[in-house]
Amino acid sequence: MKINVPRGTCDVLPVDSYKWNYIENIAREIANRFGFREIRTPVFEHTELFIRGIGNSTDIVRKEMYTFDDKKGRSMTLRPEGTATVMRSVLENNLYLSVPTKLFYIGPFFRYERPQEGRYRQFHQFGLEAIGIDSPAIDAEIIHSACTFFETLGLKEIVVQLNSLGCSECRPKYREALVEFFESHREELCSDCKERLSINPLRVIDCKNPNCKQIALNAPVMIDFLCDECKAHFEKLQKLLSVYGVDFKVNPRIVRGLDYYTRTVFEIVSNQLGAQDAICGGGRYNGLAEEIGGKSLPAVGFAAGIERTISLMTKCGCSFGKEPTPKVIVIPLDDSCEEYSASILGKLRSAKISSDMIYAKKNLKKIFKELSSSETEYAYVIGADEISANKISVKLLKEKNQVDIPVSDAVNFVSVRGNC
Repeated sequence: MKINVPRGTCDVLPVDSYKWNYIENIAREIANRFGFREIRTPVFEHTELFIRGIGNSTDIVRKEMYTFDDKKGRSMTLRPEGTATVMRSVLENNLYLSVPTKLFYIGPFFRYERPQEGRYRQFHQFGLEAIGIDSPAIDAEIIHSACTFFETLGLKEIVVQLNSLGCSECRPKYREALVEFFESHREELCSDCKERLSINPLRVIDCKNPNCKQIALNAPVMIDFLCDECKAHFEKLQKLLSVYGVDFKVNPRIVRGLDYYTRTVFEIVSNQLGAQDAICGGGRYNGLAEEIGGKSLPAVGFAAGIERTISLMTKCGCSFGKEPTPKVIVIPLDDSCEEYSASILGKLRSAKISSDMIYAKKNLKKIFKELSSSETEYAYVIGADEISANKISVKLLKEKNQVDIPVSDAVNFVSVRGNC
């Protein structure tokens, strides 16, 4: 029986991998521009980290985590998101002593959910986390950096949707209002939401069940319950976003899918991705550090899906740069020419010129036809005549011309022309 790739995962083949490299390079450039340094955390952690950090009422913890016992019976989970793992590392390694701690990550994450376009069971994210500052200024910086990332990729038709979830001072009153509202519709709610109502009623607003979504449209909104401090934070954030030139829309229905959010929450959405339209989401999570056993640390961040970004860029006709191809192809005409060809190939590579050799014996006309659709510029043809004359026959693929050069000019010929 043939073994196939697991459902909900995919191979990133060479025809597409350059697109990933392009996006990841832009991500690193934006992170560096905004003063963030890279962190790499394990792909699996103790399960308790996510139960306590993300929240027991979330669909991620209840339904979507890949959890297993190791050989000593300890419960481990493939990381379903990046923020809790970064915060665990910040606490464990005392990174918070440098304020603010500004970190970014790029890597794979894992959730068991129904595969669809741009959504996989192994998916990849780019994220920024700023830890140690409880100011709307850093919230605005995080949102601005996310917008800059997408704009640099060529995505213009995107919208920032913004909300505030308040704090421990004002949220209890909102919780009471939510419970009162949804209790009056209890019989109409799905079984999950009936359970969520007693654990975390905010999760009812985030339910994907069409009937629950319709009911939630008339539910109270957190903005109407914000305390003076949270209201001032939210208003200042909006002013700072305007200073940065970020277009945004306040959407009081955004709650995000994780329990650790406080105050600022946001999503960046596109109307070209269908129902699952968010390509980026984030917000402030001031209580997360304490939830996982650390000291109180204010923090804010975002995560952007790489697969969804590629899908959106493709639909919008954005450029991914050029697929990398060797600048020079060395073509030995028969087996007796391979050693001579290999010596030339070695010199090219030592000079940091991307190059490759044709090993399979093919008709020259067929080889040149295949190369004509690539970005390769030079074909070095080596036959018995070239070896005896100590020269190289060079096919200039872009100029559709051919010249002979001494073998001693194998490197300089390309280098000089590259500088013209």
